[in-house]
Amino acid sequence: MDCKGDYRLEMLQINNLTKIFGRKNIALDNLSLTIQKGEVFGLLGPNGAGKTTLIRLLIGLIKPTSGTAKISYNGEYYDIHEDIMKIRERASMLPQEAQVYEQLTARENILYYGQIYGNMTDEEVKNRTEELIDLIGLRGRENDLCKEFSGGMKRKVLVARALVMDPDLVFLDEPTTGIDILGARTVRNIIKKLAKDMHKTIILTTHDLSEVGELCDRVGILVKGKLAAVGTPVELEEKFQKAGLEDVFIGLTTGEGVIEEDFLKQKKKQSLFSRILKRR
Repeated sequence: MDCKGDYRLEMLQINNLTKIFGRKNIALDNLSLTIQKGEVFGLLGPNGAGKTTLIRLLIGLIKPTSGTAKISYNGEYYDIHEDIMKIRERASMLPQEAQVYEQLTARENILYYGQIYGNMTDEEVKNRTEELIDLIGLRGRENDLCKEFSGGMKRKVLVARALVMDPDLVFLDEPTTGIDILGARTVRNIIKKLAKDMHKTIILTTHDLSEVGELCDRVGILVKGKLAAVGTPVELEEKFQKAGLEDVFIGLTTGEGVIEEDFLKQKKKQSLFSRILKRR
């Protein structure tokens, strides 16, 4: 853990993070990125681009091949190599494949996860559970078995479970996948409230670009394990001379149009700059 020092607004600092599976499968390639406190950061990319790998690295489910990342809490930085248990006390993840316990009620699902984390007293877990039941809009259904719930209601319970330990940093992997329009709207409203009212930092992976435009302060686009572009949706549209984020995304992932030329020029400049620095 780093000592207190030059404390800024960064929540997450990623430096040259790389993950190679086997001998040649480069899932994440020398990625560097800074994410601010209270930011909703959208992580975009086609399947296999490295989004889930990045999240699993940051939460300590897998170890990097090289590079590091540090997460800030109360002016101190915690390193994923040395302080992963401390990070897990303040960071939470909702995986895309997560499922509720259908034989438990909504309240029991949330309580159970609060008890597993073990960083709160029983009374704190109970109070937090009641807060979350109101937040997700399930008051009146909190004692019903989850097997009776729709897909959208189950997703609400999953979001509440991810928030039960009151994390500062929340990883949401495709949180609205597989639920209806009304359920997706509810989840989006919860994300907005988390960021705006509760000042949580959220890293959101999604394939829904309208969701990105509605929720995200900035966006990072991953292509074959590399961070191809970072910026607000408007900045990326202007930078790559495209009418919308969808065109930017397609251009970067397929190499179509002007984007390919701009991206290659940018990478050449970065490579030249790196060589100059090495000579010094």
